[in-house]
Amino acid sequence: MDNNGTHSMEGKNSSTEKIEELQKKMQQELVDLQQSYSKINEKVEELQNDKLDVKNSIKIMNDNFSHMSKNVENILSKLDNINIKDKKLNDDHIEDDRIDISMKKIIFNPLRKLAVGTIASVLAVTDKVTELTCGAKEGLEDIVAEVQYQRRKKHMANMDEPESVK
Repeated sequence: MDNNGTHSMEGKNSSTEKIEELQKKMQQELVDLQQSYSKINEKVEELQNDKLDVKNSIKIMNDNFSHMSKNVENILSKLDNINIKDKKLNDDHIEDDRIDISMKKIIFNPLRKLAVGTIASVLAVTDKVTELTCGAKEGLEDIVAEVQYQRRKKHMANMDEPESVK
C-alpha cells in the first residue's frame, strides 16, 4: 500500500504542478493582453489628438483661404480702377509701352505671391496629413504584428505541451 500511496501522491503533485503552471501561463497571457490593450488605447488617443490637429490645421487653412479670397477681391477691384485709369490715359495719348509694363508688374506680382502662398498652404496640409497617416499606420502595423507574434507563440507553446496537459 505504501507503493500505491506514493504513486498516487506523486500523481497528485504532478497534476498540481501542471495546474499551477497553466495558471501562471494564463496569468502571463492576461498581463500581455492588458499591455496590448493599453498600447492600443494609447494609439487611439494619439489618433484622436492627431485628428484634432488636422481639424485645426484645416480650419486655419480655411481662414487663410478666406483672407486670400478677400485679397483677390481687393486686387480685382484695383484692377478695375486701373483699367478705367488706363482708358483715360489712352485717350490722352500717353506712351502705352511704359504703362503696359508697369501694369503687368502691378497685376502679376501680387497674383503670383497669392498663388505661391496658396500652393504652399495646400502642400503643408498635404504633408501634415501624410505624416499623421503614416504614423498611425505604422503604429497599428506594430500592434497587429505583436498580436500575431503572441498568437504564434501561444500556438507553439500549446503544440509543445504533452497531450495529458491539454
